[in-house]
Amino acid sequence: MIQEILAFTALGIALVFLFRKFIFKSNKSKKKCGNEDCGCN
Repeated sequence: MIQEILAFTALGIALVFLFRKFIFKSNKSKKKCGNEDCGCN
């Protein structure tokens, strides 16, 4: 029982990390930083 809770918690944390890394990164890359195509990360 406790092992299942820990496994689902770890899965949830991993999914949140992946969503933040890939989805929110694409939103930040559209932000302009002086030049329109400066290639900021």
